[in-house]
Amino acid sequence: MDDEHLRANRARWNELADLHAATKFYDLDGFVAGHRTGLHPTEPLEMGSVEGKSLVHLQCHLGIETLAWARLGAKRVVGLDFSDTALARARSLAERCGLADRARFVLSDVHQAVRALADDAPFDVVYVSVGALLWLPSVRRWAEIASSLLVPGGTLYVREAHPMLLAVNGDSGQLIVAAPYFERAQPSRSEDNQDYADPDAHTVSTVSYEWNRGLGEIVQALLDASFTIELLHEHRDAEWQAFPHMIRNQHGLYELPRDQRDNLPLTFSLRARQRG
Repeated sequence: MDDEHLRANRARWNELADLHAATKFYDLDGFVAGHRTGLHPTEPLEMGSVEGKSLVHLQCHLGIETLAWARLGAKRVVGLDFSDTALARARSLAERCGLADRARFVLSDVHQAVRALADDAPFDVVYVSVGALLWLPSVRRWAEIASSLLVPGGTLYVREAHPMLLAVNGDSGQLIVAAPYFERAQPSRSEDNQDYADPDAHTVSTVSYEWNRGLGEIVQALLDASFTIELLHEHRDAEWQAFPHMIRNQHGLYELPRDQRDNLPLTFSLRARQRG
């Protein structure tokens, strides 16, 4: 990643970390109180038990999901993120949840994760949550890093925005392919002073750089990095309102209207085993 891209993305996410911590979307108070799990309902089912395991969460943001796995029995969790503001929030959240003795948060860009996590690796589980991969320029490099952080036979679990969703514009109510689906060397530049967690907020840092890649490219990168794919599901719901006409379901997740629901996958989940 070029320094320009890294600086712009870090500046925006440092600002968003403080904004997000105060929103109902992230509901940190509800998480501390145990009113929300912090995970999509399918994640614990697809991951399986993490009891007694070590887990690293790459691009952990506020650390909600990181700590959710600790609550589900992981003996040790480490969250890694490039935003020092987000990690300050994550450490505070760990204290509030009484999990600081089992949770550590490390400041690093993902590309330096192997070095940054040298004292903690290897892990039983590498976990990646929604909104992570689009900030990375090379899915192959990401897959190699994930593999190198795992014990032989360790698990990678990913829940992420579907690449097809990221290529579609639905602001008009129609689903129109308007952005690259396949990975390109040069990122897409966007400029926006609004945010998904609080549409009424306006940010000072507006520029960000993103890279999409196809689902096949993600799978092939993992196969080439010594993973065996055990599970791959495409989902009709998402944690955020990607388009204005999406509606909230009984689980608090967003879906397309019924006449479009089968037209576009919104998220995907993947579990892979490191072949060692």
